[in-house]
Amino acid sequence: MEKLTVGRSWGRKPVTAHVQGADRVMLLDADPERSTALRRGLEDSGYQLVLRLRAADRLLKQVEEHNPDVLIIGTDAPDDQLLQQLCAVRDFCPRPVILFAEREAPKLIERVVQAGVNAFVVNDIQPHRLRPIITIAAARFNETMALRQELENTRTQLANRRVIDRAKGLLMQEQGFTEEQAYQALRKMSMNKGQPLAEVAETVVDVISLLDAGKA
Repeated sequence: MEKLTVGRSWGRKPVTAHVQGADRVMLLDADPERSTALRRGLEDSGYQLVLRLRAADRLLKQVEEHNPDVLIIGTDAPDDQLLQQLCAVRDFCPRPVILFAEREAPKLIERVVQAGVNAFVVNDIQPHRLRPIITIAAARFNETMALRQELENTRTQLANRRVIDRAKGLLMQEQGFTEEQAYQALRKMSMNKGQPLAEVAETVVDVISLLDAGKA
């Protein structure tokens, strides 16, 4: 069984990542036999193993420190600690994640996907399949990150439009400007200050709101 899906916060600032390739691998697996099988399969497939971990408690820190292209995890079944660490990686140091599990966990599938796992493979560690699995997971990861960035850009544009419209409305109300005059005033301030129009608009909103509060 193989699921190729993509699945957020802690006190750090989220970052975005875009992995084009996936040559440097970090491996997490507490089971010596399975871990050895995965290591050999990865090395035979031409991957560089940058770190081999047995416990998930410092996973985010290790990903940040060693900067792998892809994260491969072997587990009997994903537990809460592992899922929490994967959520942290997803939010603050995103990487393609492939999870090899001994047992299928239908009740955990949704949580695994939400934690950012790009491929979930159950009871099927075959060295010759590692490269295509990793390639597909990395491609899906790149696609997901591009979609997230596009969504974030759209949200930012909408937020900017709202604050500009609000600033124009306040200038029209307080200064008696027409909508075009208000827009041109904001645009002139933006050029004079060398700041984005939305940033200037936000300052105008804050200043006028503060003045209005002082009049109350």
